[in-house]
Amino acid sequence: MRDAWVAMGLISHDIRQPYLYGQLKPGLTHLNLRRHLTAAGFKNDYVAWVDPDEVLNMRQVVDVIYQYHVRLFIDGEVRAHREFTAESHPFKHLYDVGLSDGADYLKPLLAELVIELPEPKISLRITTQGETS
Repeated sequence: MRDAWVAMGLISHDIRQPYLYGQLKPGLTHLNLRRHLTAAGFKNDYVAWVDPDEVLNMRQVVDVIYQYHVRLFIDGEVRAHREFTAESHPFKHLYDVGLSDGADYLKPLLAELVIELPEPKISLRITTQGETS
């Protein structure tokens, strides 16, 4: 349904989703993060939005209702959050109802691979005609 709405121009997605956790530590790559997340039970998220400049997109379903979602970007940014699964609540998921930083679980999980910010913060990056702000 989402892809049809995008094709019709009813919705669009050209931002990085919120909750910036920090930067991947120097010398590490997306493969290091992928292995780490896979060991923790994360899998590729094939139906998720693809944020601009995203190079890794994985989720861990906690139960049928909630999931943790981690993304890595070409510039090393790591963003993550907790949200409803699209399977359990498609419209809440689509409109980010219940989206949170999930820091109680995600901060310790990402600590060894990410140079973290003091607290995960909402930071949207909007791309307009090739410019970043």
